[in-house]
Amino acid sequence: MTDHAATLDMLAARAAIHDLVMAYCRGVDRADAALLASIFWDDATIISGPVNGPAHKFAQDITAYCRNTMDHCFHAVANQWVEVQGDKAIGEHYVTAQVRAGGQDMLTGGRYLDRYERRGGVWKIAHRCFVADWTMSQPAGAPLDTSYEPGRTRGGWGDADPVYAHWASL
Repeated sequence: MTDHAATLDMLAARAAIHDLVMAYCRGVDRADAALLASIFWDDATIISGPVNGPAHKFAQDITAYCRNTMDHCFHAVANQWVEVQGDKAIGEHYVTAQVRAGGQDMLTGGRYLDRYERRGGVWKIAHRCFVADWTMSQPAGAPLDTSYEPGRTRGGWGDADPVYAHWASL
């Protein structure tokens, strides 16, 4: 592969990996098991804290966990470091997650330590380990409607969230 072709391949790999990380956040935040399952290889494993083991089981279990124990959750990714070597890559992605559950607001900071593989030209996650670096918890703040006009568009689990209609409109 020429230097130019190798650089383009590496940039395309990094873009695909970035999209996987973003899809993971949306999948958890919207409790979208199908989206989560699509970003992991069938033989992938995950260590997340509340749910650990095979990724195919993780997608179902973590979305059920979110729906059953949380009012909402929100993940945001910050610093990202990805190293690509051929059809394999590793990544470290800083993440913060805000969760409201059981009358508490929790803010957690940590990192996703990932291994990726390209199979048949497609990049997916082969292994993910969440490293928890810090967490803060406090009694839940005011409901959203105290600062916004009641009846405004609200987020939700699954296809009840307005983002699904938004993407379908394209």
